[in-house]
Amino acid sequence: MSVVPMQKVQAVVHQDDANAFLAIVQKYEAMEFVDIDSEDVAKANIISPHHNLYPRVQHAVQFLLPYEKKVGLWKKLREGTFNEISEVQVNKIMSDTDAVSSVVDDLEKIQVEFADANEVVRQLEERKKNIVFWRSLPFALSQLETKLTVTKLLVVKPSKTAGDFISVFTNKANENNFDFAITKVSGNQLAVTFEKKANLSLVSELIESSGADLVSAPEGTEAPEVELTAIEERLAKAKGEVALLHDQAEHFAITHLKRLQIAGEILHWEHDRYQVVADASVTKKTVVFAGWLNANKREAIEAEVLEKNLAAVFAEIELKEGEEPPVDIVNNPFVQPFEAVTRLYGMPGYRDLDPTVFLAGFFFLFFGLSLTDVGYGLTLMVVSAMILTLFKVSDTIRLFAKLLLFVGFATVLVGLLFGGYLGIDPTLLPPALQAMQMFDPIGDPLPVFYLALALGVFQVMVGLVLNIYSEMRQGRLIDGLLDKGPWLYMFVVGIAYVAIMTGYLTTVTAGQLTNLAYFGIGLIVVTSARKGGNIFQKVQASAGALYESIGYFSDILSYSRLLALGLATTALAFAVNLIAEIVSGSVPFLGPILGAIVLLIGHVFTLAVNTLGAFIHSARLQFVEFFGKFIAGTGKEFSPLSRVKKVITIVDE
Repeated sequence: MSVVPMQKVQAVVHQDDANAFLAIVQKYEAMEFVDIDSEDVAKANIISPHHNLYPRVQHAVQFLLPYEKKVGLWKKLREGTFNEISEVQVNKIMSDTDAVSSVVDDLEKIQVEFADANEVVRQLEERKKNIVFWRSLPFALSQLETKLTVTKLLVVKPSKTAGDFISVFTNKANENNFDFAITKVSGNQLAVTFEKKANLSLVSELIESSGADLVSAPEGTEAPEVELTAIEERLAKAKGEVALLHDQAEHFAITHLKRLQIAGEILHWEHDRYQVVADASVTKKTVVFAGWLNANKREAIEAEVLEKNLAAVFAEIELKEGEEPPVDIVNNPFVQPFEAVTRLYGMPGYRDLDPTVFLAGFFFLFFGLSLTDVGYGLTLMVVSAMILTLFKVSDTIRLFAKLLLFVGFATVLVGLLFGGYLGIDPTLLPPALQAMQMFDPIGDPLPVFYLALALGVFQVMVGLVLNIYSEMRQGRLIDGLLDKGPWLYMFVVGIAYVAIMTGYLTTVTAGQLTNLAYFGIGLIVVTSARKGGNIFQKVQASAGALYESIGYFSDILSYSRLLALGLATTALAFAVNLIAEIVSGSVPFLGPILGAIVLLIGHVFTLAVNTLGAFIHSARLQFVEFFGKFIAGTGKEFSPLSRVKKVITIVDE
């Protein structure tokens, strides 16, 4: 429920223990490494013992993935995509990489055979394509060149016809006094035969200028039909070999893919560790690391280092002037799902408050006020409960599902008070449900508007109090009181004035409150003037402070969006019901079925759109109107060396 304390440390580790030490740090996800600013130490040149195996395993996994057995979506969600293994199994895999290497060797042989077989298929298909094109050639391919003659194959250009070419070419050949014979093969395909003693370059030039292109003759010696039959037989055999290799790859995927994926991920962890080593510095016997350490995890790391008898020690480094540690936050299980909202905004400064615990209640309530429908809230709760209980998903998705469960519950509570039940007219509801309704956003929206503004006033005041508290934590309590105290006073006076006007407060008069308000304005002028140096700067600071009142006023008005979103949800749900009713009553026979389809699609669409809107606008109220009062949001997020888990989940022994 706070910003995690960070220490800037230097870790000195014996070279033989560097990998084991980093494995412990990586397991706890406790340290973000930085470069060492020193000219007295050299850069490490230590290579991972598996630096060759790691990319080979990656390539093997990518090759086998298309052959992975397809699993239905429901089964995939039920069983999950993660493999549960223990730390003992992780260590066993790393100590027996020869078995993994042997599997990769066998697979690489299949890949080579695959490449060769596919190349044979490609070449044969190219030959077949060429032979088919010239299959009407009326003589054997060996006769294209004899002792006395040469026959060239050509294709007439699209802009010409075979007759046009023959006419033009005949004239040009006669002009150049050489004999020839033209054989029409089919369509725009021709064969031109001439004596070998003819000028071959001249013949080629005449063919081109007459409107045809010379083409290469198909491979082979027999007639095209005979060659085609032989190629098809060889092609069928080659494709059979490829199919057999596909079967072998599929069998490999069934028996080895999961194992290779697990090994690849563990090797990736080792790769990340040795990347850190490569950026570290070394002495003759040690490796020196520097970075930011999660102080809460230091004791556990040192205990495990001692247990494994590693030569490693931490030493704190003095921070440079103005240097800020990276930021991480930790909260209890009920507040943790709301960290998603905080992280969207950006991390607070290292010395700021963690706003998550303060925004959680407001976000919970604002989301409910934006959706305001029991049916939609129950749907969100059911979906999130299914994710949490029936499916095996990643930790990130589980946290989001918990957030969905909480805000769905908030929507149900607010929906009971607002009479929102999938757009059903509240007068048609059972008396017990009607008795729970306290607001009618459609028939009488003003009370909801006043409620939204009241919540805005309250959250802005909480933000001011948190600003004072934050200043106190940093030793600036007086500044906090002088900056925000007068505004808190003015909010209290404003609330009292509203209470007098509505008859809830009778102990003071409006005139007395007016005098108290003048006193508050004076406080603001005086306390803000202290920031100015000369008289002009003091006046400027006071004027700027008074101008803040416009900002507070606009902040509070922003909360009216809660009314607008609640109205939109109710109106859209009612519109869906109305359209379904019209369709159901106007279409013969199929009307009820079409009406049910309209209800289903309409309410699903309305739920999706309004859930997104409720999330965005509830988050915006936190980011703009609330966070800005007490945090800067300029912190750099903590990025420790960690185990990137895509296919593995580590479980207890």
